[in-house]
Amino acid sequence: MKKTLLFISIFIASMALAAQDGITLHFMRLNPYSQYSNPSAFIPYTGHVGITGISNVNVSVQNSGLLYKRLFGSNSDGTITTLKLNTLADKMSKRGNYLNTNIGMNIIDFGFRVKQMYFSFSYRLRSDEYLFFNRDVVALPVHGNMYYAYQNKTARPELSLNLNIYQEFSLGIQVEITPQIYIGVRPKLLFGLAHAKTKSAYASIYTNPDDYTMSINHKLDAELSCFIPYSINIDTTDLSGINFYPEDLRDNWPNLFKNMGAAIDLGFTYRISNMFGVSASILDLGFIRWKTNNYLLRSSTTDAGSYYNDGSFMFTGLSYDDIERFNEDPDGLEKELLNYFPVDASPAPAYTRMLAGRFLVEGYCNVGKHHRFTALFQGRIVNKQFLPSFTVAWSGTFLNIFDLCVNYTIAKKSYGNLGLGVGFNLGVFHIYAATDNIFGFCNSKSPKRSILNTHTANIQAGIVFDWGKVQETKHGQTAKTKKIKKEKKTTKEENTTPAPPLPDRQ
Repeated sequence: MKKTLLFISIFIASMALAAQDGITLHFMRLNPYSQYSNPSAFIPYTGHVGITGISNVNVSVQNSGLLYKRLFGSNSDGTITTLKLNTLADKMSKRGNYLNTNIGMNIIDFGFRVKQMYFSFSYRLRSDEYLFFNRDVVALPVHGNMYYAYQNKTARPELSLNLNIYQEFSLGIQVEITPQIYIGVRPKLLFGLAHAKTKSAYASIYTNPDDYTMSINHKLDAELSCFIPYSINIDTTDLSGINFYPEDLRDNWPNLFKNMGAAIDLGFTYRISNMFGVSASILDLGFIRWKTNNYLLRSSTTDAGSYYNDGSFMFTGLSYDDIERFNEDPDGLEKELLNYFPVDASPAPAYTRMLAGRFLVEGYCNVGKHHRFTALFQGRIVNKQFLPSFTVAWSGTFLNIFDLCVNYTIAKKSYGNLGLGVGFNLGVFHIYAATDNIFGFCNSKSPKRSILNTHTANIQAGIVFDWGKVQETKHGQTAKTKKIKKEKKTTKEENTTPAPPLPDRQ
């Protein structure tokens, strides 16, 4: 079907991005990139600078149920023995199944401290994709339409896609208002690269259990935008889907900066005491105005043809004449069926779409100087779907050079996420790696214990240069008092320094 082929193209395009910023890095207090999840987070350095392409790379996949073990049966050595399509279909939730892929990469970033303020600048490439689908998307191809006929039910496969790929220029400002209150703000200038969103994408298929007549209705309402020139072919005689022309990009390079938008991150931290504190942040609160190569894809109906009745496609079977006609022209059946499900692709005016923002709320408890226990709740709303998660974490810093974090996260339809983060700060050289689900990388010869069977898989790693260790002002101590104490300590050290011995007199 024309609608189906176009959606396959959109889906494959989003999957090619493979890959929500990981949460483990948020708890690593020695890492300057922990402020990406809360711009009010204290940065314990005088400054930092990143390296293009390797300082902060994040790749993440979240999926609610498309697991290897549900699709394949295998023996102890991992050899596939059975294909369990029915199990895969039956394990899907009735609604709310999703696949989320994300990529983030820093191209330019640096930061520096001015007294009680920390400024940072970054240029990042980001992609954010959410695909929601119901059980019938999987069950209908697996079980067939007769599965629904025997139950006298209507099959209604439905998809919802939200994809954004964009450039992000940001300026972060973190301020210590008092030793108890920190605030942070990060305004962003955005330039969109690609966008795909469905407002409606579903089909309704009813098979009469008495005479097996099929009645089909469908609806598609989607929008596309891309900085790369492309075309959509909906000719029923030569359907080729979406064709991109990257060779034309040289003459259209201004498209890189035409889809302009803006966003902001806000953060707040309140230190109740040296031991307890709470914080909250709102991230990616913003929009992009899409202008380049915009298209609308919309389904339309037709009453032409022998298989249409009252606006619905009615299939009662093939007559002898139909069989003879299609034997003479094997492609005739496909061409004729495509005429029953037309899709109109038309250029669209500029439109504005919001980003998939998220919020975080946490409380923490410090045990001594080096250990912190944290409980964090976060969530985001995408295409009217609410995706919550809850994390408990322990993080430790040792000798101001070693950062370690262990955390456990419960997310929607995902309950086995054990995160681990490790960082080493040797002089100005800081290397780190973090994942929200270490089990996904505990691979073995059996695919049953591999990344293919995890609901969450991500890695965030890099190398950054930071210098000038700075300690937080103690609770109840003003910055002025801190400076005076430091000066007194320096004076005391000078006064206690033994005088050099007098030279011997001859």
